[in-house]
Amino acid sequence: MPKVTEAYLDQRRQQIMNAAYRCFARKGFHQTTMRDIYAEAGLSAGAVYHYFSSKEEIIKASFIFDYHRGLPVLQQAAENPDPLDAIARLLDFFYAGLESAADLGADRVNIQGWAEALVNPQLLAPLHESLQAFLGELSKTVRRGQTMGVIDPALDPEAVGEVILSSYFGLYLQKAFRPDLDVGKYKTAVLSLFNGNFRVAT
Repeated sequence: MPKVTEAYLDQRRQQIMNAAYRCFARKGFHQTTMRDIYAEAGLSAGAVYHYFSSKEEIIKASFIFDYHRGLPVLQQAAENPDPLDAIARLLDFFYAGLESAADLGADRVNIQGWAEALVNPQLLAPLHESLQAFLGELSKTVRRGQTMGVIDPALDPEAVGEVILSSYFGLYLQKAFRPDLDVGKYKTAVLSLFNGNFRVAT
């Protein structure tokens, strides 16, 4: 019997997660059943339950997946000699991910997942870990920019990081309700604010 590769297992897990996203986007988290998910995935019940025991576990896996997907970007930001460029590239990563998420309806799904995490510690833990990792790297990048004299030293690095993350979460929420929202224009406006180009010089 051929050996099942790790790549195959990852692909099958992602297939199930994508199917779940489509179901959650159509019916909502609580109205979707595991039966809906394995029918959408085109798999048997046993195949789906081999990877995930519940809907909550699928949402949890998506939080963990997003975190690990972002790790290389965090590493690149840490190694980028230009802190302002590092922040811009992190924003690129955030916003590009939002565009691809919208294709699956994952923007609406993740908002449901965030709400569920507020009352479910098992979901909150991986979400919190992911947020803290990104916030920590953003804060370090801001401190580096302050040391180099390109970011105002009077600003609190953690607060700046939280504002950057808030711009992403705010866009995520708007995109869920307004699918035609232009992410590129939003990003340009955010970068204008951070680069000090918002006001016309007088």
